[in-house]
Amino acid sequence: MLPLPLNLITKWVEGNLVNASGEEIVTGVTTDSRKVSQGDLFVALKGERFDGHEFVNDAVQKGAVATIVARKVYASIPQIIVADTLRALGKLAANFLCYLQTHGAKERTGKFPRPLVVAITGSSGKTTTKAIVASVLGSHAPTVASPESFNNEIGVPLTVLQSNFEHFALVLEYAMRKKGDIKYLCKIAPPNIAAITNIGTAHIGLLGSRQAIAEAKSEILGDWDFDGNFWQKEFAEFAILPIDDDFFDFLKGKAKGEVITFGFSPKADVRALDCQVDWEGTVVTATDGNQTVKFRLPVLGEHNALNALIALAIAKVLEIDWNEVTKAMEKFRPPKMRLQRQWLDPPGCWVINDAYNANPDSVKAALKTLKGLPAKRKVAVLGEMLELGEWHEQGHKEVGQVAAETIDLLIVVGENAFAIAEGAQDLGMPSERIVKFANLDEAKEEWRKLLCQGDLVLIKASRAVELEKLLG
Repeated sequence: MLPLPLNLITKWVEGNLVNASGEEIVTGVTTDSRKVSQGDLFVALKGERFDGHEFVNDAVQKGAVATIVARKVYASIPQIIVADTLRALGKLAANFLCYLQTHGAKERTGKFPRPLVVAITGSSGKTTTKAIVASVLGSHAPTVASPESFNNEIGVPLTVLQSNFEHFALVLEYAMRKKGDIKYLCKIAPPNIAAITNIGTAHIGLLGSRQAIAEAKSEILGDWDFDGNFWQKEFAEFAILPIDDDFFDFLKGKAKGEVITFGFSPKADVRALDCQVDWEGTVVTATDGNQTVKFRLPVLGEHNALNALIALAIAKVLEIDWNEVTKAMEKFRPPKMRLQRQWLDPPGCWVINDAYNANPDSVKAALKTLKGLPAKRKVAVLGEMLELGEWHEQGHKEVGQVAAETIDLLIVVGENAFAIAEGAQDLGMPSERIVKFANLDEAKEEWRKLLCQGDLVLIKASRAVELEKLLG
């Protein structure tokens, strides 16, 4: 982050500065009092189970030069008083990015200012895609990418505030739980390039339908309705869209910038000609009609080949040589607990740990990946998928039906996931190949006894289930 005077920050967040001259210099921003460094500005956020105002003194003792608060803290420390500290954090990041892109205009990336903003959303695969794109752009020039969970109204502005004039790009992940969430993030960091991985069933319980999900995800493309102190920009100049998705036509209709398509379809601007999955990863041959490359992505799954195509499409927009891109992708390492292979002894078998999160689409993709790998016997340990609402039972049954066609042994953990077993039985999977555990503790005691040497085991569930604890 660039060093900034407190009076400029006060102006950006539209606050009231007290106990300060305004000349104090801020060198970093944090919302976690435990992670304060000398020179930081501490933003006191308030949630349902915490209140950052209670930790202002701790932050100051660790070196914070000032704090943003929603009520005056009775201490002789510099503080900016605002109506809403979360919104103030967003305004700070939005104005900071505008400042960088305006004052750094002489350092441009082709037609884009520096740092340009690449934003990624989608029902599944966005974190891995973000990591691939960050690896590609980072190998080309200095790049800032959001950490794994920095994808909301707190994480996105904190990531933006890590950048400075030297950075070529910001690679950001935009998550949402309701309509309007992504639009708000776009007001903080308006994308120059916006990519949507897919429209699936994640969060369908919160939004009600895939159409509603598509509408919420499409907010990344434009019509941001800027107001107040946010920097005004109305749409992404380039939209990277999945041509094979059911909602492609809808998304294309929402895009006001130039559309670059990706997928397996011969009509895609960037398409996969071939995709082969083996123990070492995924071998992809891709083309845009003018250039063709073949590379090995060190992560499993045909769906990850699609994620890599997004990186190629972004490189195409930025006129980065694809040979440079593929070298970076071959060195890429996936985020933890995303189809991560590890050895389990006893009984002496490989486990594919994909327990970071799950929805019906991502579980089906993982099962199909498992099916394509060589093994003596294939086992899936599956837990509950959350936020499905009225679609909960149907989504779990559909996963069970795919499991019946792809694996030899199904282990279901958690009573709320038992519909997976029902779906597998409905499609003819024998009951002796299905084991159900009522909860995680019960599974911990017994599940390894069901495995044999040489098995290949997939572990997957929603994040809150913490299914990875079976490996501890």
